[in-house]
Amino acid sequence: MLGTLDRLYIGAQIRKRNFIENFKNDESGVSNFVATVLLILMVVLIGGAVWGFLSGYFESLFKSITSGSTDMKKDDIPIPSF
Repeated sequence: MLGTLDRLYIGAQIRKRNFIENFKNDESGVSNFVATVLLILMVVLIGGAVWGFLSGYFESLFKSITSGSTDMKKDDIPIPSF
């Protein structure tokens, strides 16, 4: 029983060490990872620039909408005469 457990443990350790060595030495996915990170960074920077450009416009638009509003009275609505 202990021999079987020893073999399983040693096999797991060997597979783990091989996986770690292959992961450290394999460079095929590095360029894809770097390209993905750069694309995400570009999207975030462009989004921030667009937001910075448009936020002033939206703030002035919102301010003009909210500052020009007044309470309506019954006499403010014109009644068309036919």
